[in-house]
Amino acid sequence: MSTRLRITREAYSELRSHLFPGDHDEHAAILLAGVASRPNSTRLLVREVHPLDASEFIPGNHGYRQLAPSALARLGARAHAERLALITCHSHPGAKDSVALSEDDLAGHCRVFPHLLNIVSNGQPVGGAVFGEASAGGEIWLSQDRRVGLDGVDVIGETLAALAPTPQPVNNDVASRYDRQVRMFGAQGQQILRRMKVAVIGLGGGGSIVSQHLAHLGVGTILGVDFDRVERHNLSRIVGAVPRDAKRRTKKVEVAKRLATRVDRSINFEAIDGDLVDTAIAARVAECDFIFLCTDTMTSRLIANSIAQAHLIPMVQIGAKIDQLKGRISSIYVAVRPSFPRHGCLACAGMIDHVALQREGATDAEKAAQNYLNLPDVIDPSVVTLNGVAASASTNLMLMAITGLAQPGNYAHRLLDARSGFWLTLEEQRDPECLWCGESDRSRFARGDSARLPVRLGMTKETRRHLFSFPRRG
Repeated sequence: MSTRLRITREAYSELRSHLFPGDHDEHAAILLAGVASRPNSTRLLVREVHPLDASEFIPGNHGYRQLAPSALARLGARAHAERLALITCHSHPGAKDSVALSEDDLAGHCRVFPHLLNIVSNGQPVGGAVFGEASAGGEIWLSQDRRVGLDGVDVIGETLAALAPTPQPVNNDVASRYDRQVRMFGAQGQQILRRMKVAVIGLGGGGSIVSQHLAHLGVGTILGVDFDRVERHNLSRIVGAVPRDAKRRTKKVEVAKRLATRVDRSINFEAIDGDLVDTAIAARVAECDFIFLCTDTMTSRLIANSIAQAHLIPMVQIGAKIDQLKGRISSIYVAVRPSFPRHGCLACAGMIDHVALQREGATDAEKAAQNYLNLPDVIDPSVVTLNGVAASASTNLMLMAITGLAQPGNYAHRLLDARSGFWLTLEEQRDPECLWCGESDRSRFARGDSARLPVRLGMTKETRRHLFSFPRRG
């Protein structure tokens, strides 16, 4: 059973500044977090950080310090109202690479947590975390009689970091096939890749190349999602597809799995023949550590963006577009759009078109009625080299983030004008009232399993009304 805490880089910086102000004393805070629970794992997704001052972290009766009952009651009531988990946390200033709860800490949990569970209720856990300078650990009470250790803390930002209770051993005996890339980011970076589970949604022109890149990099588990089949007109774009696949109408996920396992037989490729709009498939994607969105539908953009924000999962959406005007090429561009938690939200950037959403959500009969001229489906132009640029840029973005090599600007949406070779970086758009990444109580941000995702069984009237009233941005 793996239990981890996930927190954005900004929230962690706020927390760390409070816990380690430089006075070498202990300080405390309370975190309110969404929960994503699976049979073999629990993720606690920090939504709110509440630093406690000296009046709420007082001298203890049984140890050095304790949290004031008033703070626990106040934030326990908020956790109950918001259906969030409550995690107390404090610092051990002398600890650096290793940290652990003291006997006094554990005894305090036994006195306080049974009451906290009753206050928080709603089946949400409570827990206690302790932070060292570069480490974190603790315990989580999933119920009165079920406790698990906190395996670590994942910090999600332009660079990704993982804090553990003790230093993680580095296996320098990596396979010789990875020698050249290990020279760039080290054996530890290679181990991070091997532990990752990465989703690739859409395995056509862009997604098939992303999947191939991930296999060559040595990502441990690739979750590929696509319901479509190979056809003759896309043989020129799908990496790994051959004429026999078009003749047999092979599923794109089968082609991607075949290619990945040929690259590296030890890779676990989970092929999902289906659509992200299905609740069960969205739940599988929410288990991943990174998401590549390589489809061209507004519905998949909407759902993947909501998963990224609700579950604190970094995501990149890619695409390539060739526009024509009066039979002539007017523009050729490649898009790479990161959607990290509270950064680059596709909804805030105006990249989710409500008209296209309505059109995609129409029934077959409604679509037939709308096509009153009985025009054939239009197949847009597409070239594998454009897909390759998008795939390489996005996987490089992931690689820089997880190995700590990224520099400021890694969040930025960018467009390549393929004819001029000029990259355009777009200014980030943020809407504090956004339903997915915003700061209001109605936001789905970091709510985990309790967030109502816009999938087949989760599209409420409120969500639909909000989606179809998005302002159009340039």
